[in-house]
Amino acid sequence: MIRAPVESSGLHLLLTFGLIALNAGFVLAEFALVRLRASRIELLARKGQPMALLLQDMLRNLDVYLSAVQLGITMASLGLGWIGEPAFARMLAPHFAGLPFSAAVTHGLAFVAAFGTITFLHILLGELVPRSIAIQKAETVATLCALPLKAFTFVFRMPIMAMANLANSLLALFRIRSASEVDAHLSEEEIRLILGASEESSGFSLERLMLLENIFDLATAKVSEAMVPQYKVAYLSLAKGWEENLAVIRARRFSRYPLCEGDLDSVIGMIHVKDLLFASWSEGGSTRMPDLRSLKREIVEVSPGESLQKLLKTFPDRGIQMAIVRNPTGGVAGVVTLEDILEELVGEIHDEHDLPQAWSLMDVVVPSAVRIGLEVQDRQILIRELIGRLKEAQPSLDAEEAARVVWEREEKFSSAVGHGVAVPHGRMASIEKPLIAVGRAPRGLPFPAPDKVPVRLVFLILTPAASPVAQLKILARIASLVSNENLRRRLLRAKTEEHLVDILRTADTVLASP
Repeated sequence: MIRAPVESSGLHLLLTFGLIALNAGFVLAEFALVRLRASRIELLARKGQPMALLLQDMLRNLDVYLSAVQLGITMASLGLGWIGEPAFARMLAPHFAGLPFSAAVTHGLAFVAAFGTITFLHILLGELVPRSIAIQKAETVATLCALPLKAFTFVFRMPIMAMANLANSLLALFRIRSASEVDAHLSEEEIRLILGASEESSGFSLERLMLLENIFDLATAKVSEAMVPQYKVAYLSLAKGWEENLAVIRARRFSRYPLCEGDLDSVIGMIHVKDLLFASWSEGGSTRMPDLRSLKREIVEVSPGESLQKLLKTFPDRGIQMAIVRNPTGGVAGVVTLEDILEELVGEIHDEHDLPQAWSLMDVVVPSAVRIGLEVQDRQILIRELIGRLKEAQPSLDAEEAARVVWEREEKFSSAVGHGVAVPHGRMASIEKPLIAVGRAPRGLPFPAPDKVPVRLVFLILTPAASPVAQLKILARIASLVSNENLRRRLLRAKTEEHLVDILRTADTVLASP
């Protein structure tokens, strides 16, 4: 039977728990350093916090401090095996003394029980609990552990540096960089995901999120996506009389117009309305016909494939706000202005002379027909349920006709557009304005989707038969909105119908129209 003085056993148990605590401390430091955000520590360092400077040094030499942590964990673990297991074996041995086994078997059972106990305590208190704490409170834990870890690294600097250098040399053989050399910069997609998560968890407004989304998208946007197409461009022509040109100015009320020799393909410059005003007003107070050629300003020419981001810098640098978009064949494809580029960021911009928008998506979404907890598993039943919601809001709606029209179209061509979204739609002669119902099926519906993803978000659209253009506009706008990953995520996680409607309204305002 194993016997030991009570004082010795008590001291060994105390040392055992001390070694577990030491192991926990090193685990705290390890996960806190790995989890620490360098950008956050840099902000604290700029504010003059002394511990932040120490943490910055640790992050710059991360491989050295991780080697120190590993040395500490290994020493604590070996100490536990040396002191803890015998201590627990002596403590547990009396409980096995009454068993009908030999002393050797009893000792073996006590050793196994001690090994299991010390392993359990080591993993639970020395690994799992401190790891969870460090992951959740990385900054606080790193601040508390910084000085002790710095001191430990200084005391054992020789073996630590030797191990760190040897480890880096071995990594170099496999063309792997050390921990200190790893690039911690985030990709654009990672930043988008972080911003989306921030909007959901920390009050980061959806408007700001959408604005930042548009800024990211500007890097890949081309002039052709923002320009006013050729057939919509208002211009002044030297081949026309002053009255004809003045009629264009009065009708369109823009500040700037391309000036052409004849048609738009012969553009030679740009006319600013202020220049016209000053030139046509004589000192005596009467007006005179301005000479457009003498008033023309330089106008820049760009290609349809040029980057909007590049153009956004070119305009202020050169003091201009308009450019002619000329295609490779030499013809004018359209006009792009600074306002067009800004609208890609903040959505439609309307000044005092703009006509009101003909329609907004939220003008045709019926709030009472928005449902977020649809439990149906059949798309035909789903369509009928959403039409029923529209019927409640619009009693004059012929629900049977609507269901027939939408389902006939659905049977021919699936309305699933991918990313878990479907837009079943149909045109009816008996309605005067478009109607949209929105449904969300948390478990997903088996639509024939191009990406095979079950449909969880459904926009049911009814439009007047006499207005096919309205249906195309609505479909294009919804397709543009749901192509945004962060917006889809927010729509799928909205807690209430009202919240979902607010998200749609914000996105419809901020996200640039196609």
